[in-house]
Amino acid sequence: MDVHGLTPDRQLDLGDIPAGPDLFLLVRNALQRTEQGQILELISTVPQIKNDLQSWCRLHRHRFLMALDGGDHYRFLIRSGTAALDKPDWGIRLPLRKGGKLDIRDWFEGRVGELREHASSYVGFVPRGAVAEPGIPDFGFTLNRKDDVWSDNLLDLYEQAKAGQWNATEDIDWEALPQLPEDLEWAVCQIMTFLAENEYSALYIPAKFMARINPHYIEALMYLSTLIQDESRHIEAFTKRALAGGGGLQYSSTLTERSLHSLFIQEDYFKSSFLLHVLGEGTFLDLLTFIEQHSPDPVTRQVVTLAKIDEGRHVAYGIGHVRHILQQHPGMAKALVEAADERNEYLNGADAGDNSHVMEALAILAGGGRDPGRLKAGFIQVGKLKTVMYEHRVQRLLQIGLDRETAEAISKSHTPNFM
Repeated sequence: MDVHGLTPDRQLDLGDIPAGPDLFLLVRNALQRTEQGQILELISTVPQIKNDLQSWCRLHRHRFLMALDGGDHYRFLIRSGTAALDKPDWGIRLPLRKGGKLDIRDWFEGRVGELREHASSYVGFVPRGAVAEPGIPDFGFTLNRKDDVWSDNLLDLYEQAKAGQWNATEDIDWEALPQLPEDLEWAVCQIMTFLAENEYSALYIPAKFMARINPHYIEALMYLSTLIQDESRHIEAFTKRALAGGGGLQYSSTLTERSLHSLFIQEDYFKSSFLLHVLGEGTFLDLLTFIEQHSPDPVTRQVVTLAKIDEGRHVAYGIGHVRHILQQHPGMAKALVEAADERNEYLNGADAGDNSHVMEALAILAGGGRDPGRLKAGFIQVGKLKTVMYEHRVQRLLQIGLDRETAEAISKSHTPNFM
């Protein structure tokens, strides 16, 4: 073959690396970076690799052109027979914030910043922005659209979640827990049992969806991981508070379990986010505020105050996510009504009314004791709590874009389990 007119497009110096896995790994990688039809020049001090290179090229659909004797080295020319991989980014430096900080909101540059409305189903765990080889298996992701999981406040919430992490071992002043009257301690223990029970569902439900989310939207997964850590910490703190004062975990009702099960079996992420984050955790926020206001001791107050901050982020994500979808697809509001109706239909077979153990405990807490006069006053406060919950649900439903009539109907039908 005439060497005139042959100009290598890329060059790879192999030194004295002998024929074998290491050498062919380097050649393979170099050819993947070489456009189809272009020439890769290999420089080697080992002439014996020629035959091995020729066989390898035939096997991998590349064309071995020639070997040239350079005196103290050899040059081997190979024409690439396959398409090159896309070129990854290089040379893009992220701008730093004041104080040299770099957060997740700053990485939307270059290929990483190319957030698609619909992600490929065949990306595996390839980070957005990286270059993937062909032939990646189907991981079975089902949430492959940005609308499936995104929220306009997602990045802000993730940064807030990192900054707001607290430790249920060290950040609660457990030594400040006084010896409460038995009735009040029982009420706190019963309420803590109920709170922990609800947080199990708030942990498990997002966790089951995480493996379905396309990694192209890794920010959503990263935020949900903080949410799950929050719920784990809440379960820990609520359980510890039930145990720390000498009481213990108390009663769990069938009504509560059926209500939580109706959330757990929801397989549509949009509906699940609405039921859990907007309705459920939104109402849960009001319950935590009520407990905070009537806490009989500083430790109980501290636990629910810290948990309430976390829950505020969860509700903000749900509102942002559902509102984002309804702004893009107003007709999806029907799905929210369906979700509420489906849940009500499922719960129709459950015992009517409230979780009696929790209602009693809330009345004792709000009234300050179990004697009839205090209970009567406490139940009045619990009734006011239900009114506040209803009104705040309506406000949140208006916030996501529902009309008032629909918002009031959904709020009125919400499960008496609160969550």
